[in-house]
Amino acid sequence: MGVWNGTDQEAARIFHDIVVQEYEKLIRCAVAYLRLTTADAHLLGKAEDVVQDMLTLAWERREDVLSKDKPVGWLYEALYYKAKELLKEESKWEKRLRKYREFYVLPAETHIDLKLELEEIVPKEDFDLLCKIYVMGYSYREVCHELDLTKSALAAKVHRILELERSAPRIYFCGADL
Repeated sequence: MGVWNGTDQEAARIFHDIVVQEYEKLIRCAVAYLRLTTADAHLLGKAEDVVQDMLTLAWERREDVLSKDKPVGWLYEALYYKAKELLKEESKWEKRLRKYREFYVLPAETHIDLKLELEEIVPKEDFDLLCKIYVMGYSYREVCHELDLTKSALAAKVHRILELERSAPRIYFCGADL
């Protein structure tokens, strides 16, 4: 195992060749890592997002990746951790939204706007979208039909909302860490 001494152009050519050869296998592997079933076929965009995140990381670390004896093996290992990271993030959101649902009490005065703790992080429309997906169990297909979006546009929107939350400070609600 040596140190990569090539140029970015050479790295780009090598990455291109690897992606052309391995992309479909990486997608299938991501589907398996994300535990998606044939019933979840509409969530294929989620697997593609994980693969794209992994490829972005690989490109950022191209010198290290290309210095490995088996750079393709590095990609599959990184894919595993990216998928695990996504599952952990989704689980965190499911728990957070369920806690919110359990602890939230409607205001006694009806003229008071519904101010949610999480609305300070994400707009109400985005919060409602997350509730539909993670709490109410709506499928991407149902939400896409309702909002007149493509699956990839919806996946990008959900990803953007979750990224916004990640950059926000931690919040506390009724003494419970959300």
